[in-house]
Amino acid sequence: MSYLTHATFTAAVARLNSKYWNEGGKYRWLYMSYVIDQLKRLKVRQSRLCEAGASGMPLSSESYRMDYPRYDLNVIPFWPSDWPADSRDVRQIQDKFFDCFIALQVWEHLDRQAEAFREVMRISKYAILSFPYKWPRGKGHDRRHVGIDDRIISRWTCGVRPIDKKLIHHRMVMTWKF
Repeated sequence: MSYLTHATFTAAVARLNSKYWNEGGKYRWLYMSYVIDQLKRLKVRQSRLCEAGASGMPLSSESYRMDYPRYDLNVIPFWPSDWPADSRDVRQIQDKFFDCFIALQVWEHLDRQAEAFREVMRISKYAILSFPYKWPRGKGHDRRHVGIDDRIISRWTCGVRPIDKKLIHHRMVMTWKF
């Protein structure tokens, strides 16, 4: 069991050789390493960690990974065969099965954010999400990344107040305890 280190992150960026990781790797490492520190501080069991949308760069070698075709936690995603549910439907995961649910730079891509957040509150004890925060129009930003502020984040997260939040290179990283 191990968390991603800077050395393994750098090697993975080189291996993936994608525009996404090559152009923003150093900034992504800043918020990813902060999340790893949060997980250690919260004493999250890596075997009970769920990562959504890790894009080939999971934070833990032991985590469950949720990558899905339509960016919606309420559709049947691609599940590994060892998922903790009888069905491949996220709604079949038992309450509080996960110690922590992580989605970094994913939430803005979901179809129904508030509905997905309610499901995260049900299946997990903690959640750590990051959002592109107050990105301006232009500069090649995807339209889903633009204009996300505290009001939008609050709507997406059902008004539940986080226990921690930190702005790291234009990304708001927030932690909730349920």
